[in-house]
Amino acid sequence: MKLKSIVAAAAAAAIAASLVACSPGGDSGDGEVASSITIWHNSATKPAVLNLFKNFTADTGIEIELVAIPADAFQSTVNTKWGTGDRPDILEYHPDFQPMLALNPAETMQDLSDMPFVAKSGNLYANSGSYDGKVYAAITGFPSIFAIFYNKAVLQDAGVEPPQNFDDLFSICDALSGSDVATIYESGASGWPTQLLASQYIVDQDIDSEYGNKIATNQAKLTDPDGPFLAALHAYTDLRDQGCFNKDFSTGTFENALASVVEGTSAMTALHSDVYAQLVAAAGDDEQLLSDTVGFVTVSSESPTGLYIPGPLGTFYAPKTGDPAKEAAARMFIEYATGAGYEQFLKDSNGVPMIEGYPQPTGRTELQESFETAFDGAQTALLSRVPGFGSFSVEMGKLLNGQQTPEETAANMQIAVEQASKAAGQPGW
Repeated sequence: MKLKSIVAAAAAAAIAASLVACSPGGDSGDGEVASSITIWHNSATKPAVLNLFKNFTADTGIEIELVAIPADAFQSTVNTKWGTGDRPDILEYHPDFQPMLALNPAETMQDLSDMPFVAKSGNLYANSGSYDGKVYAAITGFPSIFAIFYNKAVLQDAGVEPPQNFDDLFSICDALSGSDVATIYESGASGWPTQLLASQYIVDQDIDSEYGNKIATNQAKLTDPDGPFLAALHAYTDLRDQGCFNKDFSTGTFENALASVVEGTSAMTALHSDVYAQLVAAAGDDEQLLSDTVGFVTVSSESPTGLYIPGPLGTFYAPKTGDPAKEAAARMFIEYATGAGYEQFLKDSNGVPMIEGYPQPTGRTELQESFETAFDGAQTALLSRVPGFGSFSVEMGKLLNGQQTPEETAANMQIAVEQASKAAGQPGW
């Protein structure tokens, strides 16, 4: 063995010994640490995360075998492999409740609750990456912020300000009535964006998860006539019926939505901050031009309260594999990703730190800065916290296309929530 390898192995063993000593569930029995681990990651994993993997190996000597899971079938592929009993040592995956619950984290994941990053992340883990009071995920990346992208010139020419609530959306629709500009580009063919406007409507009626917790524990129903969920569905169909969507909303795609807002053929679209790279491409790879052209604001039913969901890219779990040495090495990776390797990760990604004690990024455009502004005071999405919302986009697609009413959509979603909650053994069911 070369001297460099001996030093790296010794360093890895020393770090592991410290980690095992202070972390629950990390006891490797004889204190051995594996020389390699396997990581399942999303094929869309960003370069900064790939650099994190490389830096971990360089600093510890522990090799990483990367297994890329196709981005377009990421969740279903992981679930299928998981169902066969196949496990990696590290899993890059969604931290929101529903996808995490499908993996049965209490039985299959190492408990990370006592690791230092948890206490340094504010209340992030109150609703993300945790289950039944225990933290199973390490979130390193900035979350997806769901809000409204808008064309600045279109709104200015129409004599209106950027929206702050749903009444403003309707007012802007009135101001643009009769023009060639669509008020809101809706992406019916893409499917998933149809969830977003209704989800945003609910946010300021679900502060600190109050409403979502009632739904999750069967103290309230999505079908309640005066409830926020049904009100959100009616607001959505009102936007459609008043002609506020693009005429081709059934066949629209989110890629076309981005181009439409950049070009000014649509005033607004409801998407999330992670489409930034695609927006830049739509603006001819000119970030400053994009920032001068497009703004980003949060809206909910009555206030500009933001909505966020931590994303899967850069979110890591340490599965229980039955191999103590591998599990110890996996915990080393988690500690590295949230500690010694985190500052370089932030530099590589020019990202906003989710862990206290690290500098803010510099050199960003106004549009990029608006993502962080939108995160201030934002709430987690109801659909990410309540079991059974996996079918929400399908049901919203039916609603969008007039195949069912808001009441029928709410009834179908209530059935899905009830079935999923009972299957998961949730309290109140």
